[in-house]
Amino acid sequence: MHVFMMLLCFFGLAPGASYARPSRVVSINLCTDQLAMLIADKDQLLSVSHLAMDPTTSLMVDQAKQLTINHGKAEEIIRLRPDLVLAGIYTSNTTISLLRRLGVRVEQFAPDSGLDAIRKNIKRIGDVLEQPQRAARMVKDFDSRLLAIEKNAPAERKVMATYEPNSYTGGAGTLANEMIKVAGFRHLGEELGYVGSTVKLPLEDLIRYDPDYIMSWSQWSGSQTRATQILQHPALEEWFGTNRRIAVDTRYWICGGPFTADAIADLQRKVLQKEEENH
Repeated sequence: MHVFMMLLCFFGLAPGASYARPSRVVSINLCTDQLAMLIADKDQLLSVSHLAMDPTTSLMVDQAKQLTINHGKAEEIIRLRPDLVLAGIYTSNTTISLLRRLGVRVEQFAPDSGLDAIRKNIKRIGDVLEQPQRAARMVKDFDSRLLAIEKNAPAERKVMATYEPNSYTGGAGTLANEMIKVAGFRHLGEELGYVGSTVKLPLEDLIRYDPDYIMSWSQWSGSQTRATQILQHPALEEWFGTNRRIAVDTRYWICGGPFTADAIADLQRKVLQKEEENH
């Protein structure tokens, strides 16, 4: 207890302390990284996670280069003397617990399960950063863009399946499901009554259900791992070919944010292009 109280004093923290406007914000989750970089003032955000520097997962690598990079370890975070830490609900409990015991304010965010969750997370990030007006404008612009996309949806709502390594697909209750529907398509997983993002759909069943299009993430294109072998299966290529397969930029689908509208518009555009080519 004596050592613990010394740490509290050293970092200028105290249990139950009230919080002023955060000026030393540290994010340790990719999704909060990106929202914080979009909403925080330059003098507020101090550090983002190393995932923000990965060009295969992050949309904001250039912005992340201007900040200190962390690996989500309590000892390195404490050295940054943060007054606010942004984390995910699946961030290490050990890290979160230690930071909170030291009096650090930690705000945890759930993954985006749909478009409404994106709105709520943007608004909440705005609130904790004390940037509510900036967040509100972002949500308003987001909704305007979604409305324009919906108006451009094809008259016929064709069926699209998502297909991932190890034959995983998704259904209701997922962000991808809502994105596909806003783009103007029906999602095979939801049509089949699936819920969540970890449902296995054997290749034989996928062919039997015969959706109009199959969507996969570009991250897996050309990968030679055992898990991704199903995506290069000859039967998949023979049945659907290139005319019915859509590859989307993985980075836009990992986290929710204003860029989700870009992903939906891109999906819609690619399918409409396929439609024109097929005719």
